Amino acid sequence: MDTETKLEALSCSQEHEERSELDADTGCGSSEVLNEAGGALVAPVTNLDDVVESSPSVLEGTIETLLTFDEANDSHATTPNSNEQPSILVKNGSTEPSLAGDSGSAESPSSVQSASKNSPTNSTTTSGISNGPSTPSSDTVSSSPASSPQTSTVSAPSHSLSSPYDTDCSRKLISQIQRSLSQESLLDELESDPTVNGVPTDKEGCMMVFEKCVQYKYAQQEKAIQRLLEENKRHQELILGICSEKDNMRDELKKRAETEKLHMATIKKLEGRVEELLKELRESRDKLIHHDQGAKAALQQMQKETAFRLEQVNKKCDEARQEKEAMVMKYVRGEKEALDLRREKESLEKRLREATKEVDRQALRGNQLAQEKGRLQQLYDAKEGEVSRSTREVEKLKEEINSHLIKVKWAQNKLKSEADAHKETKDKLRETTSKLVQAKEETEQIRKNCQDMIRTYQESEELKSNALDAKLRETKGELEKHKQEQTDQLEVHRVKAKELEDLKRSYKEAMDELITLRTKLKCLEDERPRWEDELSKYREIINRQKAEIGRQREKMEEITVLQEQQERDKQEITSLREEVDGLTGQMADLQRDVQGSREREAELLGFTEKLSSKNAQLQYESNALQSQLDQISSSFTELQGNLEETKTVIFSRQLKREEMLRQQEVQGLQEERAALQTEVAQLKTRVEELRDELVTQKRKQAANIKDLTKQLTQARKKLEQVENGGCDRDASSMGSRSSSSGSLNARHGGSSGVEERSPENQSGPSVVVVDSFPEVDKTVLVDRIVRLQKALARKQEKIEFMEDHIKQLVEEIRKKTKIIQSYVLREETGALSSEASDINKAHLSRRGGIMASLYTSHPADSGLTLDLSLEINRKLQAVLEDTLLKNITLKVRSSSAGIIPHTPDLHVTKRRPKTHLILTQHNLNISH
Repeated sequence: MDTETKLEALSCSQEHEERSELDADTGCGSSEVLNEAGGALVAPVTNLDDVVESSPSVLEGTIETLLTFDEANDSHATTPNSNEQPSILVKNGSTEPSLAGDSGSAESPSSVQSASKNSPTNSTTTSGISNGPSTPSSDTVSSSPASSPQTSTVSAPSHSLSSPYDTDCSRKLISQIQRSLSQESLLDELESDPTVNGVPTDKEGCMMVFEKCVQYKYAQQEKAIQRLLEENKRHQELILGICSEKDNMRDELKKRAETEKLHMATIKKLEGRVEELLKELRESRDKLIHHDQGAKAALQQMQKETAFRLEQVNKKCDEARQEKEAMVMKYVRGEKEALDLRREKESLEKRLREATKEVDRQALRGNQLAQEKGRLQQLYDAKEGEVSRSTREVEKLKEEINSHLIKVKWAQNKLKSEADAHKETKDKLRETTSKLVQAKEETEQIRKNCQDMIRTYQESEELKSNALDAKLRETKGELEKHKQEQTDQLEVHRVKAKELEDLKRSYKEAMDELITLRTKLKCLEDERPRWEDELSKYREIINRQKAEIGRQREKMEEITVLQEQQERDKQEITSLREEVDGLTGQMADLQRDVQGSREREAELLGFTEKLSSKNAQLQYESNALQSQLDQISSSFTELQGNLEETKTVIFSRQLKREEMLRQQEVQGLQEERAALQTEVAQLKTRVEELRDELVTQKRKQAANIKDLTKQLTQARKKLEQVENGGCDRDASSMGSRSSSSGSLNARHGGSSGVEERSPENQSGPSVVVVDSFPEVDKTVLVDRIVRLQKALARKQEKIEFMEDHIKQLVEEIRKKTKIIQSYVLREETGALSSEASDINKAHLSRRGGIMASLYTSHPADSGLTLDLSLEINRKLQAVLEDTLLKNITLKVRSSSAGIIPHTPDLHVTKRRPKTHLILTQHNLNISH
């Protein structure tokens, strides 16, 4: 055993001699070494290798191994199971495991107490080593390989994960340097060591052998050791400042942890707003990690194989630039359900529009006085336009009513003026008749006088012939004058009679217009409350639609808030990814350090069994930490699985709620549609009844007007009879009878040509035709005429209605084309595209080439020039114009084919162009 100890001591002395020669070559710059060790507090962990290589002893290598394991402990310190870490207290060559918490502390030598006072409660515990006598001739550095493992302890880890500058590691480094450089502690440990490599020896003999092996090789380093001791004091003062900086850094880390906790609380509140089922999740930072499938795969692979994961992460970082469109497509797939709901909403809106179309058609059948019903689920501007248009139509109707009233008043004034003129003409006629009577009496008197004069002339013989001739001449002149006056009066009478006939005709026309206007006024006044009711109903519908629009806007605002929240979560995910990348780098560095430490441990196993036991203990701790890491990874995967399950449950419940809401809306709309259809049927029947009544009234008024015209002709004939004399009265009465029978026959004959005339033309005076059958039944003829006129009026109304309906359908088709065009133009390109087209785009973008450059934000092919891209755009524009032209022609044809109302085929023909437009829009998006 003694020989073995001597051989080991010789090997140690040779190794130390080689290292001392290396230190002599480098100039033994120990101050630089310590400065480098102090600089390692701020530098990353990889800078410790330089410090170890430039250190003058193996002691600092062992210190580095201890630090690497301490940092490994620190990296896993955030787990809840790591509140207590085992710390090993080595004293008098015996290892005693002791539990050290965050507030645990142990006694340290006088050189370490100044540094440990400023350290926090979770500082490292140092082993107390009794001071002993030191020989000035011996070199304390030579004993560092054997003594440094005994004084090292494993401390509780720090709570900082995200910071790359680990202040606890720096504190441990400084404490280990101080312990390694303390001569007294090293010599005391050597004196207190009962065994050398497990073999008990005499203390004085061991010391003498050791001093003989070392004193002739390390005499030159005593001065360097003294200089190092002096510099050690200066470094202790620097360590105090470093510890204060470390405390500040730790406070900042605590603040950051508090801010992170606050942020997690806000995330939990937001999740509670969306759904209360996310209360079971404890860590809200990982809420939307499953959305990023690439990151999830990377995390799973990192749990399996760390090295392989790093390679995949690098590959994914390179591929992330090329697969932006693929990520966008994944996001679109995530929002596919929202698009489906929007499409269902659009289909419901289309059904509502069809219901409004039917109501508008039935309203326009009522003499074009009903207003167009507002389209449900349309834009607010279109609804206001429809309301304004309906109000304008009402104002037009009011203006027409006012104009009709003005015309009626004007006709009444005209009738009054004409009646006054008729009265004046009657007075004039009376005067002329009185003058005619006087003239007739005077002519009769003149005749009598002439006869008397002729008699006297016959009696008076030839003597009085000259006087009689003169008188006769005078009387003849007077007679001629009277005859001339009589003829003038007759001409005046004829002129007045013509004027009277013109006035009668104008009077009759004015009366006809007045009667028609009165009937129109009555109809309009009867229909006015119905119009007002319809207006109130339309206003209620518009208010409901406004309320629905407000609710939809609120939903859109909530969706925008959720989208903003999702963007924030994505930003957090990116920051977490960056942190994960940093942690992976740190873990890689730690693994490298662990490998280096293991190699150094393998080199130091030959020196002492104590060092091997220490290394075994450290290996045990590393295994424990690895098991903790595995537990954390398993809990992480379980949390991810719980997250995915809760997300699926939330989405399924949301879908069920949306489906229930949509079904309720559909049922409500169907009920409204049934109510509207019943109202439309009632309105149809009411309109038809009113039309029949109006036609019958018109026929009755026409018959009354014809009777009045007959009475006027009879009165005219009576006047002529009065003028012509009593003998002509019989002839005039016979003529009146024949004229009345002729008028009836004229009606009967005109009934065959009723279909070629309008009801207004039939209201005029009938042509008097002499008939040889005066005893025809008038009631039969009148009934037949009324029936024929009703049939004619119905046919004309049907023709007018069909023309108006055709015009209305054409206008609606134009409006809908404009609305569809505006809606399609407002939609984003690719919103209506299918998943297959998106997958095809992703494949093309991955393959590269000209088409890949079309579907990506950057050119993927060097052959794509400006001329080629312009040519591609021109061809795509030509395809777009061709498809739009085809859509327009198909829509016009389908609308022209679907004109006939009240048929199920009409609805089919109206729906086909919309579906075709949607398909063509989908094709256009693919072409874009």
